[in-house]
Amino acid sequence: MANNYDPIAKHYDLLSWLFFGRTEINAQLELLAYVKPGSSLLIVGGGTGWILDELASRYPEGLCVTYVEPSGKMMALSQKRNLGGNKVRFVQLPIEQFVTEERYDCILTGFVFDNFSHEKAARVIGLLHPLLTEGGHWLYADFHCPPRKGKLWQRMLLRTMYFSARLICKVEANDLPDAEALFAAEGFGVVTSSYRYGGFIKSIVLTALPAALR
Repeated sequence: MANNYDPIAKHYDLLSWLFFGRTEINAQLELLAYVKPGSSLLIVGGGTGWILDELASRYPEGLCVTYVEPSGKMMALSQKRNLGGNKVRFVQLPIEQFVTEERYDCILTGFVFDNFSHEKAARVIGLLHPLLTEGGHWLYADFHCPPRKGKLWQRMLLRTMYFSARLICKVEANDLPDAEALFAAEGFGVVTSSYRYGGFIKSIVLTALPAALR
């Protein structure tokens, strides 16, 4: 199975900390300011589920969360997290196979798109866009290294990460998709963005623009 994180599920958070400290975590925590009390939230590729602990800490009850994660071992870890009084529906599927009639105030994709080719990233954005409520926010965090513009150390680190990920987890991508261009093509505008780790990690809040502004 492509993008299979089962082999490193138990060690994923430690590996992230060894490489980036709390940077990956903080890049996503910043986005939670756009999750309001009583919100409906779609979390895509939630990994070990630490974000559920954070949500329960900020919002002890009232959230309706759909948590989509393809890795069985990651899902097992996530289901042991503190959910508080929030309603959480766990769905073990690749996101491109996820189908629902629900609509969400926020969609959170934290370090998910780096697994996708440019074409698959475009397809996933197209599939999920209709699931956002009017005025809803897409909360995006991932690595950032524009082709021919990224710093040498960023390009080398990214190359090393992809080599390891393909070897261990069968990650299908070879490079980062141009997510901002894909969101723009889908009719999204950037509300706010920020950088961390020397510009290598980026957080973006997006919302769908009215047709007249596209």
